[in-house]
Amino acid sequence: MKSDINQPRPSLLGVLVIGAALCVALAGLGSFLTSVYAASNTVHEIKGTVENVNASEDPPVIVVKGQHGSSEAIVVGAVMKQGATIMRGKKRITLDQIHAGDKVTLKYVKTRDGLTVRSIVLHRK
Repeated sequence: MKSDINQPRPSLLGVLVIGAALCVALAGLGSFLTSVYAASNTVHEIKGTVENVNASEDPPVIVVKGQHGSSEAIVVGAVMKQGATIMRGKKRITLDQIHAGDKVTLKYVKTRDGLTVRSIVLHRK
């Protein structure tokens, strides 16, 4: 009978390297799945008052304060990106026509980069 001395055995270093690579891959997959989960296509809506609007910034930002439920105040700051619509009634307007104190309905989505405006409707005075 021959002994098993000449049989190749996996080295401890090789096993550790493979194990570490699998851990890194799984951790990366977990963070990827978390960011995909955090960035959803769900459209959120807030009706409230414009606290601040900076049409000249790059990218432009709007901050709206409204109510969530019957008593909880909520403040939403969202970035304007290409494709967002801004309306007063049935007429399209530009962001520089919206001012602090205006009443609006803001629809936005959560992305990896933060909150992004989908649409703004300026309520008639």
